[in-house]
Amino acid sequence: EEIVWDIACLNRLSSDNTTPKDQMMSLPKGKTDRRKIMSTVYSLFRGDGATEHDLADAGHTGSQSDEFYSLFYLGLYCESKGERSKAEQYMKAAKNSSYATGYGAADYMTDCARVHCQLRGWM
Repeated sequence: EEIVWDIACLNRLSSDNTTPKDQMMSLPKGKTDRRKIMSTVYSLFRGDGATEHDLADAGHTGSQSDEFYSLFYLGLYCESKGERSKAEQYMKAAKNSSYATGYGAADYMTDCARVHCQLRGWM
């Protein structure tokens, strides 16, 4: 996940909210993330073909945790691209998802979503 955070931070630092591919971190050749949804997340952030719709769809067709992570990363992605209104909608949906408010409430990433919303006044 550090790859995604790195790209999101670089996008926010850039005047046009983009990062050249040669400056992006990536998984070592031949390596994949064991979490199915993360391949779509990586592809979206790296600009390798996945779209916002693809990630949203992956979240809706997977588990409750997949739904949370798709919403969470869509929020980060939109924010890194300067689309704050969309980012707010996605992040609030992640924070209020059944995973974040149910059995996933102990997952530290659900805390990240809550803190993210709190710091931006997206309550």
